[in-house]
Amino acid sequence: QRKGFYEENSEMLIEKSKKYIKEHKNERKEYRKKYYEEKKDQLNAKRRERRKKDLSFALGEDVSRAINIALAGQRSSKNGVSCFKKLPYTKEQLKEYLTSIFEPWMTWENRGQYNPNIWDDNDQSTWVWNLDHIIPRSDLPYDSMDHSNFLKCWKLSNLRPLSAKENNYDGVKRTRHKKRKK
Repeated sequence: QRKGFYEENSEMLIEKSKKYIKEHKNERKEYRKKYYEEKKDQLNAKRRERRKKDLSFALGEDVSRAINIALAGQRSSKNGVSCFKKLPYTKEQLKEYLTSIFEPWMTWENRGQYNPNIWDDNDQSTWVWNLDHIIPRSDLPYDSMDHSNFLKCWKLSNLRPLSAKENNYDGVKRTRHKKRKK
């Protein structure tokens, strides 16, 4: 009986919900902020645990964070839109693609940031990799997810897993080169 009511009145209920959300935007924002502050430790622990168990989730968060940073550098934002609504692939497809081009030493467990204090060129167990853009993000600036460079930057054929040490070195080299050009 309830199900029938919702099916028959779905458009009206959706409009009513949208109206409520719009009218109570600030209260809802304050509630979420307060809730997060009160539960921050628990929520972060759950998120860390999910990142460990769900590699697609972790990869999606990393891509989303990188896009947020790039947009913030252009004084823009995602405006609450998931980047995976704009990308022509899912988190799972991205994970499958990267896995298919792993070097033999690469696994999802050794994804991370370069740390020269831990890295040992003679010990693969100390090596980590990260997501690299073949054409660097800095060469494909975008100020929205609708910008043509956004899709060029994030298309699968422009992404690869790369040794974090090499990726770090390439980034430093590019930065120095750009400074010298000025």
